[in-house]
Amino acid sequence: MSASIAPSVSADALRFTPAASAMFAEIMKQAETGILGIRIYVAGGGCSGPGFGMTYADAFEAQDSVVSGDGFKLAVDTAALDYLAGAEIDFADGSFIFNTLKRSGGGCGSGGCGGGGCGSK
Repeated sequence: MSASIAPSVSADALRFTPAASAMFAEIMKQAETGILGIRIYVAGGGCSGPGFGMTYADAFEAQDSVVSGDGFKLAVDTAALDYLAGAEIDFADGSFIFNTLKRSGGGCGSGGCGGGGCGSK
């Protein structure tokens, strides 16, 4: 697959802690040839807000925004970016933590945190 050019996102749109940055860079060091970055996506939701998942990205799509860090790129589609705008991603106790500022509907939980899949490989 060929890589398409996706727009970059400002550093204020999505932030990551040094621990998350180090883990994203480590994941990319271990990725197979042809992997361009890590894709973050919305993985359902409920009364506690949306969950987020991660997978490898072998291409950047037209609807993706790309957030670059030292040794990695994150592809975030429009739906996920709507929830993650202004968020901070951390890595602690073996998983990614999404500290979001925006809450979705519902009212039975504090929501907005989830873990990713590609960090466990």
